[in-house]
Amino acid sequence: MLHAATMFVGLAVLWIAATQRVSSPQDWAIALGASLVCVLVALRFGGATGAFARAPRLLVLSLARASAVLRGALATLRAAISADVKLKPALVRLRTRAERADDRAAFANMISATPGMVVVDSDADGLLVHVADEDAIDATDLGRLEAGVIGGAR
Repeated sequence: MLHAATMFVGLAVLWIAATQRVSSPQDWAIALGASLVCVLVALRFGGATGAFARAPRLLVLSLARASAVLRGALATLRAAISADVKLKPALVRLRTRAERADDRAAFANMISATPGMVVVDSDADGLLVHVADEDAIDATDLGRLEAGVIGGAR
């Protein structure tokens, strides 16, 4: 995904530098459109992965989860300040339905963004997650999160 994004930005900059035309919105649209076409051709012929195409969906999912992550961070901060912390740390094994490595990586990233959870290992079968409180894990929420990550990949 990073390679495709870099290719897109690099091609747009190269187009602008070569043509020296940046005076109108149409010039910018042509530069970005030509760069997008080149990236799509590269996607089609194996020069970039499909993760580039799934990036907007993952960005929307990240933004949708921002309030939940903020609430979790504030709850963790509140518990730490009050010194009324009753934690039950554990290592939890999560089996995933994601078949692609980039879907597993995106799911691991979403889990690690959640306060109190950090992915420490990943393999083809699933993830090993360190949790701060084993009793606070909600399997339903994790299932919905995984469905949101891999939902549009098929």
